[in-house]
Amino acid sequence: MKLDTIHTIAAIIIGIFLAGCSSKSEFYQLKSDLKQTTQISKKSVHSRIVGIAEVETSEYLQKPEIVTRYSDKHLNVHEVERWAGSLEKNIQSVLRQNLEKLIPRYTFLSYPWEEPLSDAYRIYLHVDRYDGDSNGTVTMKGRWSLVRQSDNRAVVLENFNYTGRGGGKDTESIVDTQSKLLEKLSRHIATQIERRIK
Repeated sequence: MKLDTIHTIAAIIIGIFLAGCSSKSEFYQLKSDLKQTTQISKKSVHSRIVGIAEVETSEYLQKPEIVTRYSDKHLNVHEVERWAGSLEKNIQSVLRQNLEKLIPRYTFLSYPWEEPLSDAYRIYLHVDRYDGDSNGTVTMKGRWSLVRQSDNRAVVLENFNYTGRGGGKDTESIVDTQSKLLEKLSRHIATQIERRIK
């Protein structure tokens, strides 16, 4: 058998092997587990519109692979376990779903939106850390603000730092705990909105 033929066959085998490996990727999403506790009545045309700006994250979170942590200085990037789409958009979507369930008398919109609607207030969220460690402990750390659009004034500006531990150390358990910490933040934001927006 000629050397060129052997190289061609080897390249085909390697290609098939790599294609098989890539098809084994596992994909994860954050989710909203909140139940609707308040009966939703038809919203008034004068209901407050609150926009949720595009979420910002630290650079290490801006990748499709899920990142966990061995230590404060040592990160583990999972090649096979990945986010199903943008983590930033997933956080924004789940935050909106949570707030809609917690305080349904307000109208929440995820920015950008197509309709020419005017949001009286807007939520800004920056996530500095959002990962789990080798023990299954998850940390969510960052800052958020509620800005009044009429004068571009922050009526709330806070840091947050939440930790939690779920049912295991595997990626699915870590993502589930990440959803729970986002729910905790959502509850706090909902409380602040009810206090500040009348």
